[in-house]
Amino acid sequence: MKKKLFSLLLVSVAMLAACNQNNSTPTYTYDYSYFNGICALSGEFNNGVDYALTNEWSKSKVQALNAKSVRIWIALSGLFDVEENDELIVNQKYYLTMKDHIDKLKEGGIENFLMLYTSYLYPYGYIPSTGYVVPDPREEYEQYVSFLNLQALASKKVKELFPEIRNFEPGNEPDFACPGCIHKNGFIYNGDISVNYDYIYNDDDKTAILLDLCWYVRRAIREVDENARVVFPGLTNQASVPDFVDLIYKKIESKTLPVATEKSDTNPDNYFDILNWHPYPNKFDEDNSIKWDEWVSYNNSIYQIVKNHGDEGKEVYFSEIGWTDFGVRDEKTLNTIAENYTTAYRLIRENMPYVTGFFAFRLTNLVHQVLDSTGGEENFGLFYHPDDPLTPAKPKPAAYALAKAFNGEDYDLDAHL
Repeated sequence: MKKKLFSLLLVSVAMLAACNQNNSTPTYTYDYSYFNGICALSGEFNNGVDYALTNEWSKSKVQALNAKSVRIWIALSGLFDVEENDELIVNQKYYLTMKDHIDKLKEGGIENFLMLYTSYLYPYGYIPSTGYVVPDPREEYEQYVSFLNLQALASKKVKELFPEIRNFEPGNEPDFACPGCIHKNGFIYNGDISVNYDYIYNDDDKTAILLDLCWYVRRAIREVDENARVVFPGLTNQASVPDFVDLIYKKIESKTLPVATEKSDTNPDNYFDILNWHPYPNKFDEDNSIKWDEWVSYNNSIYQIVKNHGDEGKEVYFSEIGWTDFGVRDEKTLNTIAENYTTAYRLIRENMPYVTGFFAFRLTNLVHQVLDSTGGEENFGLFYHPDDPLTPAKPKPAAYALAKAFNGEDYDLDAHL
């Protein structure tokens, strides 16, 4: 899930007035009990991103920060095997590792879980080129409907296996053209746009697919728990996000979704309970300092689109927000990131009341797997990895800053480590 570290400068966003088919304005009461969140990966899975990072270690650091929410990763293809007739068989080793991961985080004080899907499941005999392939609804209609039903069945079983999981995020940063979390069969990771051009869905197709996926998953998990929620896959910080959000609502209003059902559903609540994007700042002054006023206005402009479509009151999660230090250890760089966390946290609470979840990306650096040739992806951590050769497991200034943001200026992180 390689994110774009430096986005293009934002273009001016023209607000598109949309027909509001719902004349009544619902009253919402927001719950901020679980606002303080972290993205935490387990290194105890096969092919886990943070090799050598134990569930116990993650628990101790989440507990020290006194976080209440966590975004965790699950590969559906790791948890389940698909047999004939699309029967799902639980991989016991993966299940027990995930259960231990969740149990440890609960012991560390986590009360609100957001589960991100890092790969999908496929109908028996279907061979995808990546774990984020979605069968083409035009060229592979039967496989597409089977795919949706399979994600729904898997989500229901996940909810049964892990009753603590309340929030489901069925994908990540889908609006990226390349790689993006959904694409056609034949897409190749690390291939450039020239190689993958024919295997990329356009935004119109993407929004339809994502909404189908969310609708099917939501219906399934609510069969187990009527309070279970779908969080729309976190959109990127690109300039195109406002248009993408607008298209999401227009697609719902088109009376063409969800697929393979007898009647259209135009209620956004039946697709997703929580909207979600990743507000990595992307407008800077000449000295590379963040233009915070424009950042606030930009995020509020996205929510204005939500209101334009009659969905005012919809909760929003920021399921990723953070900064990489690219492996640089000088005091100025690290302190600037800490200050950015403090400022972003404050401005969100003061100016974006619709945001009820803040998830810092992420708990620790990576040392055992290179995801980005620039060193950017590996160095977002609040803590150095326990195998770091220079400062093993040491908290960065950003960890101290977030601990105070979460708990107050008098909070002493060191006393809880």
